[in-house]
Amino acid sequence: MWKRLCLLVCLGPFLALAAGEDPLLMRVGGREVPRSAFEYAIRQVGRDALSRDSLEKLARSFADFQLKVQAAEAKGLDTVRAFRDEMALYRARLARVYLTDTTVLSRALHRRYDRLRAQGPRIRMKQIYRRLPQNVTASSLQAAVAQMDSAYAVLQQGASFDSLVVLLSDDQEEHWFYGLQVTAEMEDTLLSLHPGDYSRPFFTPRGLHIVRVLERGGVPLFAAVRDSLLRVCPQCVDEAARAWAENFRQVCGFQSGRAPLSDGQVRAVLFAGCDSLSRHLPAFRLALQARRDTLLAQAATRSVLEPEVPDTADLADYFEHHRSRYHWELPRYRGIVLRCMGRRVGKRVRKMLKQLPPADWMDAIRLLFNNDGVQVLAEQGTFAPGQNPYVDEQVFRRGKAPESPGYPYVVLVGRKLKGPDDYREVSDVLVADYRADQEAHWIHALRASVKVEINQEVLKTVNKQ
Repeated sequence: MWKRLCLLVCLGPFLALAAGEDPLLMRVGGREVPRSAFEYAIRQVGRDALSRDSLEKLARSFADFQLKVQAAEAKGLDTVRAFRDEMALYRARLARVYLTDTTVLSRALHRRYDRLRAQGPRIRMKQIYRRLPQNVTASSLQAAVAQMDSAYAVLQQGASFDSLVVLLSDDQEEHWFYGLQVTAEMEDTLLSLHPGDYSRPFFTPRGLHIVRVLERGGVPLFAAVRDSLLRVCPQCVDEAARAWAENFRQVCGFQSGRAPLSDGQVRAVLFAGCDSLSRHLPAFRLALQARRDTLLAQAATRSVLEPEVPDTADLADYFEHHRSRYHWELPRYRGIVLRCMGRRVGKRVRKMLKQLPPADWMDAIRLLFNNDGVQVLAEQGTFAPGQNPYVDEQVFRRGKAPESPGYPYVVLVGRKLKGPDDYREVSDVLVADYRADQEAHWIHALRASVKVEINQEVLKTVNKQ
């Protein structure tokens, strides 16, 4: 009897029909969208969006999303083999998640959580980081140290840490660190800082660092990290699925009066029944539909925004028409830094460069001053505060540049800028903005061609929690 009861407990949630109403929320091009689909979607957008945006704005965005899905279907993208294969794989994986023993899954996740707690306190940080290879030359090491010292100096004078991360760092991500995850030098530094503080430059085996602690704390409660653990610990799901399958096999063997089902038979029963799950389990059906629609919307967007790299003439034209959008939080200096063997050499090279276009500067120095020996060390580019100690001292009036043995006379030729004057200087941001505008024009065209109706009374009943 207990085995029969166990089977009912396991299968009950998957055989139950959804209780209560699921009213029509919107029609998009004649397609009806129920309230449950919208509620499922807004639960995926995160708390910040839910607190920031009104239901009306979220509904409008969801309607635009549906327009993209229909555009993909109109192009036949839902019939492409790669899409069908992706959906079949996702369906099988999703079914495995639903067909698990919840008690076993909870135990497995708690074991993983206990190991996480044992790792010690958490520290969230960002860093200005210069990666140094093991075979770094003395001159490269000296330049890296000078740059990091200069960055530290401008930080002390009020420069934005985040801006210097963007400009200088080989690592621009935030990180959560746990005990025993970092080198001793990094751990000692992180533990010595309070939230908001930043360190002096220091070495680790990986390079040079200036770190800033953003947050300190213990491991969050299990409920807060359960979903994250579920994503990163597929072995926990596997363990629970095996337990569910074993129980299912024993029950079926008991009910039929025959020997327990083989592993192959169990798998056939579990995964051949996905259509039944879709009919009888609303959460499974909504997750499957959301995955399908997301893949189609992404495919439709890619097809509209091809090619992946826009034409340079289009980007240059876009930059000219939207130049006011692009500015730098801190001014920059575009030019060349010349470290010369003497004052006379410095005056000659300065005079020469002012008669040449910047594109020819480095070649001219190599041919006229460094042909029989190096009289001038030259570095050309666009420098932000913290990137070059000589620019910091002479242009931005911050810090003191180190002495340059053998090349004591420093000359700068160039100009200070408040913003870029060439699209290539902001190419990454520019491409993203160009794509966003392209997509906005496409959505505007879709809205003009397809009727969208939103039931405001039903929208008022949507649960944002």
